[in-house]
Amino acid sequence: MTTHVDRIEVQFGLTHDCIRACVYGNYIARRKSIKAAWLSIMDMCYADAVVTWNQLFGTDSQQAHWKAFTGLLPIPSGIPLKPFDREVICAYIGIEEEQWSSYHAAMVSTRNNWLAHFDHRSPLTDIPDLTWALHSAYLYRAWLLELLKAYRACGNNIVIDETPGEIILKMLEEQIAEVCI
Repeated sequence: MTTHVDRIEVQFGLTHDCIRACVYGNYIARRKSIKAAWLSIMDMCYADAVVTWNQLFGTDSQQAHWKAFTGLLPIPSGIPLKPFDREVICAYIGIEEEQWSSYHAAMVSTRNNWLAHFDHRSPLTDIPDLTWALHSAYLYRAWLLELLKAYRACGNNIVIDETPGEIILKMLEEQIAEVCI
């Protein structure tokens, strides 16, 4: 039996997972709850955000990495969409490429040494902030939407959930606010 995996759905699923984990974890952190369950849930959100971010932005050789995916779906000719790349990410976040490289290394190291594998010799001193993870995933989601709209404009029958990013963020914050005590 052959199972078809829709790579576009995977990309959107990972971006949504990363965005959701960042929003939920941030909301819980801002609430400063001292209840053990919420602290554990915040830790799980952090881990989920780091892992899903790494699936999209971490190691180039991963099939879910944006470079592998965007290489499969070229931008249709005549469409004014810039290719998704490090330059686009840095411009959106407002950082230099060296800063992105440093952040990237810290996120990969955190995933490798604390989440996917455990290396007791690796110091847990500088765990990366998730702000840039949120922004890069948010940007990638918006870029993917524009790419799919371009394919639809070229005559492809594509159904797209065009919910704007800011609505997604608001919805996620409302979801966690409903349950976070």
